[in-house]
Amino acid sequence: MNALFRSFFAVSLLGGALLAGCGGQEKFANSNVAISNQDRTDKDLAIAQDGAVVEPTSMPGKYGGKMIEASPGDPKTFNLWVSGDATSSGAAALMSSALIERNPYTLEWEGALADLPKISEDGLTWTLTMKPGLKWSDGAPITADDVIFTLDVIYDEKVQTNFREGMILDAPDGKGGYKRVPLTYKKLDERTVEFKFPVRYAPAREILSFAIAPKHILEKFWKQGQPNSTAFNPAWGVDVNVKDLVSSGPWIITEFKPGQRIVYGRNPNYWKKSKTGQQLPYLDQYINLIVPDLNTTTLKFLAGDTDVLNPVKQTDYKIIKAKEKAGNFTVRNLGPTFSTSYLGFNMNMKSKPAKENPELFKLFNDTRFRQAVSYAVDRDKLVRNVYEGLARPGYGPESPANKVFYSDDVPKYDFDLNKAKGMLADIGLKDSNGDGILELPNGKPVTFNILTNVENSLRVGMATIISSDLRKIGIDAKFTPIAFNSVTSRLSNQPEKGKPYPPFDWQAVVLGWTGGIEPSNGKNIWMSAGNFHQWDPYQEKPHRPWEAKIDDLFRKGAQEMDDTKRKAIYAEFQKIVGEQQPFIYTVVPDAIASIKNNYGNLKPCPVGGVTWNLDEIYDLSATRSQP
Repeated sequence: MNALFRSFFAVSLLGGALLAGCGGQEKFANSNVAISNQDRTDKDLAIAQDGAVVEPTSMPGKYGGKMIEASPGDPKTFNLWVSGDATSSGAAALMSSALIERNPYTLEWEGALADLPKISEDGLTWTLTMKPGLKWSDGAPITADDVIFTLDVIYDEKVQTNFREGMILDAPDGKGGYKRVPLTYKKLDERTVEFKFPVRYAPAREILSFAIAPKHILEKFWKQGQPNSTAFNPAWGVDVNVKDLVSSGPWIITEFKPGQRIVYGRNPNYWKKSKTGQQLPYLDQYINLIVPDLNTTTLKFLAGDTDVLNPVKQTDYKIIKAKEKAGNFTVRNLGPTFSTSYLGFNMNMKSKPAKENPELFKLFNDTRFRQAVSYAVDRDKLVRNVYEGLARPGYGPESPANKVFYSDDVPKYDFDLNKAKGMLADIGLKDSNGDGILELPNGKPVTFNILTNVENSLRVGMATIISSDLRKIGIDAKFTPIAFNSVTSRLSNQPEKGKPYPPFDWQAVVLGWTGGIEPSNGKNIWMSAGNFHQWDPYQEKPHRPWEAKIDDLFRKGAQEMDDTKRKAIYAEFQKIVGEQQPFIYTVVPDAIASIKNNYGNLKPCPVGGVTWNLDEIYDLSATRSQP
């Protein structure tokens, strides 16, 4: 399972989906592939632009072999339900299954641990029946009790989880406003769970596609310290004995050596079988090498130490493409990624750096300043110099890969240093001492530090160019590349009652979001109370009028059942983000991946990448008929 799909899969387990109504399963053929420049995209994938999305037939495989891939860093936890970063979520997602899931190739909804739901005529009651005979990797039965336990954990506010925000519903309060309420649920029998929605909810299916936690293992941690605290958050940390981890997914972890590798073995009790009845997965092992430097990742692939290179850095594309035949691998350009890259400012006036320099943070909070900075970002230069043309300028929160919800009607701040300087002058910033750096009203220079993760040379390259161009308009922007886990630890700290407010110790950052099809999946980024509302998270009430408007749009978007109206709602959201620039979007890279030719059942697609169906991929040299 490659990095792109690990992220997609982990996000999909949080909830959010596109529905046309309240029954059956939908097919979104035109949304599988988006190509703004078909000359750069593999032709077989371009065919899907015309709606010809038919998943290739899976062939029966033999058992044996392994696949080796590389990851840029260690996970921070193996506990998917408290994970807050893509590396950790990806590592844990390989051991997880959901009740239902979206096929990354066709985008159809399919049953997983449960069959597709039965839905009442009013669209409010959804009943899921789990498949018979399900087992955890340790042999314990997977039942409705695990589903109930998972939801109890998710809705426990002492548990620091990204799942909860996506599963809090905005219901009309009868007074013209909204109230935030949980999904209600109850066990009907050992295999059946009933869910009740307060209103018809468009993202209902993906809300119900959450990963199931093992009650028989994790309940003791959750109960420890209750009712005032819980030991669930540190449970299954990276210091865990991997033999104590249990899986409902295709893989179990057999070895973890920090800084070196994670080794996955086959889950003997995995629920999924091939169409011919073969137990999946086919491979004996999936090995994830920890390789912090992307240049080293490329070298390891070319040396034959790994079987998959995803992503292929744009700067390496020509070199790797030239070695396809000799290296017995295939390079695939899957079109624009769903991911977006951005420069973001900390606008949280309660943060430690804001208290140390309030005038600077008042400037960060001025929309005109953020717009001026956006004019000073030379996106075309980033595409040319950093991505070697294998990207396109980005201007908003949705990638053009999202054919369902992407809107091009957003403000575009094309590179214009003179316009940027004029806007800064209108704010009242001046260079009084002639040193080339503008001063704040208190006389201090406009200077700040941009963080980015050192493992990603593309982001380091972007930060280098951005900081250089900002200096041309009188802004002293330095940048510091640090480890990804260090970046995320500064950005995401949940305030807790009775404890000091977290420092949120950062000024600016160059990072990216892993996107997807359903905008509601990003509500914990965009709604003001969200834990990933990065510039000013966990707001009890919106601090800015435009944030309140986005909150309202996300509520309406989730409850609007008409696809055309939903698209208009989220187009308005994209326009507001473009006007306000809480994130200054930079580029949307092409999704490029490479994989050895010695595997069968490969089905590359833009959403899932090249190994989204890792459980049915097999080694062409494998010979065993039994696992």
